[in-house]
Amino acid sequence: MKFVCRYAIVRFAPYAETEEFANVGVVLICPHAKYFGYKLIDRSIARVTAFFDELDANVFRNARRDFGKELERIGGLIERAFAGTNLQGPDLSFASLAFDELAKPRDSIMYVSEPRTILTNDPAEQLADLFDRYVARTFATARTYQERVIQKRIAAMLVSADLKRLYKEQDIGDANYHARFPFVRVEDEEPVRAIKALHLAHEDASRLYDHGWEWVGRIRKLRRNNRLPGAVLFAVKGPEINTGPRYAAFSEVKTELERSDVQVVDGACEQEIVQFARAA
Repeated sequence: MKFVCRYAIVRFAPYAETEEFANVGVVLICPHAKYFGYKLIDRSIARVTAFFDELDANVFRNARRDFGKELERIGGLIERAFAGTNLQGPDLSFASLAFDELAKPRDSIMYVSEPRTILTNDPAEQLADLFDRYVARTFATARTYQERVIQKRIAAMLVSADLKRLYKEQDIGDANYHARFPFVRVEDEEPVRAIKALHLAHEDASRLYDHGWEWVGRIRKLRRNNRLPGAVLFAVKGPEINTGPRYAAFSEVKTELERSDVQVVDGACEQEIVQFARAA
């Protein structure tokens, strides 16, 4: 028998001004199956905080603890409502209203998305599936997310310096081989300057090394094909600690990029990025 369930994604958004968030949990209710459940990320806190620049891990820990208590409180009310109903009547309505209250927009760094509806034979299994889809996979793409954050920061720098109009996202290369760059300056229909955001702060040194060398290889190939602009800058986020295997991998990648005539700067260094973007 299929049950109609409603679910919402738990989101963590520590910086209201950027509107950036990470999915950190799922809440699901299925009144006719008398089921209410939720799942919050309880490990990989470093991966959550890695999504946001300079975020103290305790901010997430405290927000998760407080939101978990709220879920426990509302869950208790819903379970008591389920215990007093035969699938109809005011108790069942109260359970749905309690879920609606949880999903109301709130001014908080942890909140739930607008509820969605899904049919399932097994609400508990569905909750686990939704968690894997919306939360676990989010952190599989942490690298992409971090590079997007750096790109947004660079875009803001270019706007502030009145240079954004000179740059656009496009492929560099030819039909046989090309790579996508988020900021490319074109003159006389030829790319002359390019800026690329690169995340090299992976928790695992091997993954850091692999991603870095992926771009070293691309740069070398474009350079050999005479398709790379004369001026290329990589705005990079590296490991916070300058010792150990992660930093060794980062240093090697940085050196190899520089050997390929790529300027490598800290992704937060506005002065160097703007100076590069403005140069003729």
